[in-house]
Amino acid sequence: MALSFRTPSTLAISSRAEEDKKNEPEISTTALDFVSALTTSKFLILGSGLLRLDDITVRVAGRGGYASIEIGTAKLPHKRLVAVKRSLIKSDQRLNGPTASGKGLGKGFEQIVRELRILGHDSIKKHNNLVNLEGVCLDDYNGFPSLAIVMEYSSLGTLRAFLTENAKNISLGERVDFVMQSGRGLEALHQVKVCHADIKIDNALVFKSSTHKDVASGWTIRLSDFGQSIIASRDDPDGRVYCRPGTPLLEAPEIRSGQSFSDGDFNIHAALKTDVFSFGLFIWEAMNKGRLYFDPAWIESSDRPLDINMMESFLDGLPENGLLSRAIAFAKGLGQEEIADLLSRLFEVTLIDDPKARKSIGDLMELFPQNEKHVDSDTDSDSSIDIEAILVTLGLENDHFPTSSIVSWGTRNSFYDLDLQGIVLGNGIIASLPVSLQRSILAELKAMADLSQDNAAGHSAMTVSECYTIGFGGSHDMGQVLHWLAAAASKGFHKACLLYHRVCSGLRLPPRDVDGTDEGKALDLALRSLPTEKYLSERIIHHSRMIIESARNAMLQIAPVNTRMGTCSLSLFNETDIDTLQPLHVASWLGDESLVLQLLESGPQDTRSQLGLNAIHFACLGGSLSVLKLLIERGLPPSVADFRSITPLHLAIFFTSKDLPAAVQLLIQSGCSVEARANSVNFEAHDLLLSGTPIEWAIGSRNITFVRLLLTHHVQPPDPVWLHIAIVDYYWEILEDLLPLFLPTAIALPDSHATLHVAQRPFLHWIAHGKDYHEAIKGTVQICSDNGLLSCSTDGTSYLSLLIDDLRTEGDFAMFNAALDVSTPEDVRKRRAGFLDDPLIVSAFQHNAQKDAFRDILIKLTGYYTLDELEDGRMCRGGSLLGQAVEHDNVMGARILLEKGVDVNKTFVIGGIILTNPIQECLASRSSPEMLSLLVQYGADLLAKSPMTGLTPLHALLTGRMQVKDILDILSHHQQPDQVFIEALHRSFGTLLILSMRYEAGMSSNERDSKSFRLRNDLQEQFCQLLRDSRFSKFIDAPQHEDGPTMLQQAAYLAQPFLVSLLLEAGADGTRRLKRDDDMVLPLDLACMTGRGLYAAKVAGIDSTEGFAHLSIDDALEVATDLLQWHLARNDGIFEGTTQLHLASRIFHEEAMAKFIQQGQSMMAKGRWPGVEYTVTPRELALLPVHDKEVVSYADLIPQFRDELLGEEAMELVRESLQDRRSSEDSSSVDTEDLEY
Repeated sequence: MALSFRTPSTLAISSRAEEDKKNEPEISTTALDFVSALTTSKFLILGSGLLRLDDITVRVAGRGGYASIEIGTAKLPHKRLVAVKRSLIKSDQRLNGPTASGKGLGKGFEQIVRELRILGHDSIKKHNNLVNLEGVCLDDYNGFPSLAIVMEYSSLGTLRAFLTENAKNISLGERVDFVMQSGRGLEALHQVKVCHADIKIDNALVFKSSTHKDVASGWTIRLSDFGQSIIASRDDPDGRVYCRPGTPLLEAPEIRSGQSFSDGDFNIHAALKTDVFSFGLFIWEAMNKGRLYFDPAWIESSDRPLDINMMESFLDGLPENGLLSRAIAFAKGLGQEEIADLLSRLFEVTLIDDPKARKSIGDLMELFPQNEKHVDSDTDSDSSIDIEAILVTLGLENDHFPTSSIVSWGTRNSFYDLDLQGIVLGNGIIASLPVSLQRSILAELKAMADLSQDNAAGHSAMTVSECYTIGFGGSHDMGQVLHWLAAAASKGFHKACLLYHRVCSGLRLPPRDVDGTDEGKALDLALRSLPTEKYLSERIIHHSRMIIESARNAMLQIAPVNTRMGTCSLSLFNETDIDTLQPLHVASWLGDESLVLQLLESGPQDTRSQLGLNAIHFACLGGSLSVLKLLIERGLPPSVADFRSITPLHLAIFFTSKDLPAAVQLLIQSGCSVEARANSVNFEAHDLLLSGTPIEWAIGSRNITFVRLLLTHHVQPPDPVWLHIAIVDYYWEILEDLLPLFLPTAIALPDSHATLHVAQRPFLHWIAHGKDYHEAIKGTVQICSDNGLLSCSTDGTSYLSLLIDDLRTEGDFAMFNAALDVSTPEDVRKRRAGFLDDPLIVSAFQHNAQKDAFRDILIKLTGYYTLDELEDGRMCRGGSLLGQAVEHDNVMGARILLEKGVDVNKTFVIGGIILTNPIQECLASRSSPEMLSLLVQYGADLLAKSPMTGLTPLHALLTGRMQVKDILDILSHHQQPDQVFIEALHRSFGTLLILSMRYEAGMSSNERDSKSFRLRNDLQEQFCQLLRDSRFSKFIDAPQHEDGPTMLQQAAYLAQPFLVSLLLEAGADGTRRLKRDDDMVLPLDLACMTGRGLYAAKVAGIDSTEGFAHLSIDDALEVATDLLQWHLARNDGIFEGTTQLHLASRIFHEEAMAKFIQQGQSMMAKGRWPGVEYTVTPRELALLPVHDKEVVSYADLIPQFRDELLGEEAMELVRESLQDRRSSEDSSSVDTEDLEY
């Protein structure tokens, strides 16, 4: 019942404790704020593939210290561009993994979670002047947890850029409208106690207005970038918040001076005032056509160039409100009196140095003429009301927080409640989070738990223990459950103190000697001899009596309990719901009959406590039959409490079995209804959630005596919910009593109630059943089976198929295994009629089963089928069973099938159209490196071409998004033929070469910084790492195919300096010649051929064609120079005496020739050249034909993958090269007069 009791004299101590609690670290972790936001708001979950973020190219719209913004493409409900803001992965995270450090998530993740929480709030989503959140992307990024938020994309850019580009076209009135719109957005943030903390016109986006009636101009302004925002704590809305710096020159004076960072009273209200000052500067710059408000002319001329430090020093030296006076002068200089007056009034309430003198943003908005607030939303206006109604019904609403507050995690939350709330609202996303992200969340929780010994750290440890019970993070490690439960208890978390010893008994593990668990230990020892089925109901009563006795002793130490005592505080059911009791309530609860009688005679009888309970409620809470009789005899009504609508009959669970019949009889005769419904109550001491009618409380508390008493008074038909409670908590003895009420009368049993269910609160099961937990599961399953409750639902679906989607706890898996044991093979193999007819085994293998608890189920299910059936692609619509396991990244399931002998290379058909195999499916589905490694281990052919695309798995692997270290690990741990390593090198090299030519070479620096497509860095990093690995580097000179070119020859011919340099450093052989008929051509000569071809194209007037856009004569000369230096360093004699001037002359690079002559190189110097018997001068070399026969084919040297599908970029390059080659082949020499100077 009560977890704590406070006497009048302890209230002062309690208030000091509350003050101390304010100084504890705030339990508002990024990890659980993130989970809270996901489960309490509706988000569209988008895959990176659907957003085109997996493409080999990227369009970067912006990049900061902790996040990057890429431009993606969303297709639903219509095709459009979106802005995808992704948390950056730091290098230490890439190298060490997400759990190597104490904190599993980085700063970027924290900032994006903050944006997610804000943009997901109902009022924010509806607002027309705040950027719209379209969804979230939770895919792993190269094996590391990543979070991306998907927002609407503005093609018009920021307000600063828009105003600057359209300075002459935007009127003063339109600029005022932009300011007013921005103010509306900021006002909406402030209404939910959010400080933006970085208000500036760079963080306002411009959109073309879909309708002109909502704005004066044709544009809509929306605030964005909330990563620095400050959010008020839900546990302490007026408590201290931590200041965050904004942008230099745009911050409030108290931030610029550092005062706010050290101010212990800096709360959300103070933070909002900093936004107001920054908004004054926002107004100034918006009206100044996007230019910085700071006028350089303010600072006297100096020899030093003007910088940020100088400007901030100037601001610091201004007299009080010095910036305000300059702002008003600016306003008056605009020329329009009406607008100048408005701006002056706005500046006068924003740009004041004293934050207390600044107006609120709401007051500021009143200054705008015709400020009609406009809200535009695509969401159903009634949706939030419906959600609130659902939460109230389930008791999941939060009485302590205003609906306007931003969702956050606090010590009042349980991970189970959060999970259940998400499921109820249709956001059952917790279990589907990537396992690596789950592990990172656990890592952060553990770090929080290790911070200190306070209640916040204890709550974090309790949450970690809860996570392990449901396999969050991939493990049902019962040792970890107990370890973190003990840690929570040792840090003073009361719930853990009470649960620890009983949970040890339930898990059949020996308890440790843990500080703070004496109360729970005494409780468990006192009840150990009881039969299991009586334990929970007796525990509730015994714990209640322990608290009553403790309270009585505490009060007697201060003064006798009498009529003059003051009010006291009592925690009802949990430490959150604290009630204030009058003397009559205390006396009734303590069972002091004589004192109750005195108080009834000396004062009002039907007084209510703060939570709306009367003396009869407290007599029932204390389990005092005599006091209950006295109160009823004196005419006190057994009324319904304001708190959760609880009646005294609900509280009859606190009476002993001896007094219970009389108490129930008395309460019902006095008017208590057996049909009265109470909202959910979280009974923390037993991890028990009670709700509904008194009989539902009786069943939930496993009080069979109470159940039987109430059944005799029920006149309404039995409610199937009763069965649900008994089944889900495995109260088999109550289930046996209830079933006769349903089966003979053929009462309809809804599918949602009359079957097995997964556990909502696993700790309750260990408490209620102790060491008999698994026997209770088997007994309940057997009773359900014997009474026909495990067949099929009304639509023909197997209950087992419905159940397998929700398995979470170790007990859930034990229950499912027990259900399989009592099911017939026909039931297990049953296929429902219709299109969605996949059998149970398919549902099982479609799960991402990164949990050892799934193993027994999967092995048991495969035992119902032959090997041929397991391989048969006709078992499910999605292809083979192995294909399903691969698609859903069920590594454990795939391993079980492969161990059974399923062929890893057997093809299957998806949807009657797509022909593929497991390894191709693995790469197409973005499965984990573990899955790919498993398939390779069992012999997956990396060189087998897809019958649909002609691509090999190796090619798809190297051009995919997997980390190269994972590729190396996979190939190194499993024996592969040499051709795999050769193919891998050429695939990586060829893809990098082709795409870098398309997206990198020939771009100016401005183009590289723009939002145009460019190549991701991953391909370059991948190829470099392959070259550094000895298993690959030994094949650096091996051609991909017999008589084909080497990588160095291709890079030289296509004039790629970076690749040539990289290959030479890695040991490539520059003397290896390319064979063409009877000729042998060195890489250096190939580079010169390309340079000469580019010159010839220029002479012919075709230098601007696309066929040459990705090639440069400068690059050709750089490649030739690098190769020449390589030869000279080796003293191989092949190019003895040859100089850079020779190369420039051979290529006929006029500017380079002039430069080298100026540097002193001689046109008379003689050097060797392959194929020429005598030494030649630069002039003679320039006059020699490029080749004796014909120009080596350009297309022959583009990396080609024979009959495979190259992709549009590569094929387009080939087509261009073939077309342009005809124009350059007959121009292999140059005119001699072009050599004259």
